[in-house]
Amino acid sequence: MKKSWTWMVPVAALCMAASVGGRQSGEQPLTVSAVRFYSPARGTTTIEGVCELRLEALSEGTGPMLRYRVVISVRDSTGLELQQLTETDSVPAELARMPGATRMVNFSFPAAAGLYHVMVRVIPEMGSVVERDADVRAYAARPPLSDLLLADSAWVGPDTGAVEAGEVRRGSLVMRTAPVPHLTPTSPRLSYYAEVYPWPGARLSGDVSVAVLGPGGKQLVRTPPRPVQFEAAGGVTEGGLDLTGLPAGDYRLQLRVTLGDSTMKDEAPFAMAEPAAAPVAEAPAANPNDPFATATEAQLDSMYAPLVYLLEPREQGIYNTLAVSGKRNFLTQFWARRDPTHGTGVNAEMARFYAAVRYANQAFREGGAGQIPGWRTDRGRVFLKNGRWDEILQRPMASPYPYEVWKYTRGRERYYVFVDQTGLADYRLIATNDRQESGLQNWGQIIGSDDSVDVVRFLGLASQSLQ
Repeated sequence: MKKSWTWMVPVAALCMAASVGGRQSGEQPLTVSAVRFYSPARGTTTIEGVCELRLEALSEGTGPMLRYRVVISVRDSTGLELQQLTETDSVPAELARMPGATRMVNFSFPAAAGLYHVMVRVIPEMGSVVERDADVRAYAARPPLSDLLLADSAWVGPDTGAVEAGEVRRGSLVMRTAPVPHLTPTSPRLSYYAEVYPWPGARLSGDVSVAVLGPGGKQLVRTPPRPVQFEAAGGVTEGGLDLTGLPAGDYRLQLRVTLGDSTMKDEAPFAMAEPAAAPVAEAPAANPNDPFATATEAQLDSMYAPLVYLLEPREQGIYNTLAVSGKRNFLTQFWARRDPTHGTGVNAEMARFYAAVRYANQAFREGGAGQIPGWRTDRGRVFLKNGRWDEILQRPMASPYPYEVWKYTRGRERYYVFVDQTGLADYRLIATNDRQESGLQNWGQIIGSDDSVDVVRFLGLASQSLQ
């Protein structure tokens, strides 16, 4: 008789429900969730957790700054504390009071088989402690499928390096997540990730599909099965869905992986926000040069996006949780704090930055047909962070690859070497002495020995110092 079975992965941890649009209810200022990944080679489970804190719940009676401490304690089933993570943070009170403003905190730990208790405590400088706990069971044996991780964005980055709050890294894939990821009509893409661990004798080829489930488990969207092939040691299934037009509400994404006649499933929650309402007529802005006063939500989002290079840690993770009025206020206050000439009606620093963004978009647009805005490219990022180079070496006809070198001589000398390996003017950073950037050890092999000597000569450096 043909074997047929379905494996439903159990819930990994307590996850308090979020309301539509990602705002937690007034009774739940803190939510905690975790997903589990297995290492067949070591027989251990890696537990990746994320906590979402509603700042509004801590902001009563604070001064100009909301200061708080987060303590995450991990204990085994006997009550023995195995790990404690402590982080301190501060946020301008006006940002904390914005409706829907939240902050993310991550935790991660390897675990042998067994039950673990995670306690999260948020201790404000003033006010009451907020806490939440969750039980997480590490796998007792090799599972066929990890927990399903959902994210509102995902991108490929270096295999090493610290992740930001609310991000989970698996190999080179970085995913921005939350206990319940919240999409918006202007950012409707949902990413998913899971790991497959074929059992001995399992077929290593099959297919994968995902479905969006509404109230009562009703299937609303389903993708056609796509073929997959895994190694015996395991593999990854990941992808994304554009959910444009999905009505506001709470949903679950269901993943189905079929290997031969065996099917594995897992589900995870997400939410879609209401469309932004038309702005209510307001009094004229005090600053007639305020570009945010009448901007649409899409325009606000486009003005916020390049600020990723300027945001201070206390300002991160807030904007995308806000309604349109909150986004407008966030941007106004962000630039007010950086206005070098208060009271003049013109914010010179803001004007300079957005002029630089416009230049970057024109000069450094990449992707063949220009799909990647210039500010998002390596050259655009360096330009926005450092301004125009003092000296430049351009070799657009170099062989095997075109390259260019930017040199800054103001203050501490910095250099950046970019190469186009695609022939589409997609220049990537391959060498630099900027500690906030990363280069490649074999950069000289990429552009060739003669050209690497040309670069070293231009920079006035010894060859061994350009690494």
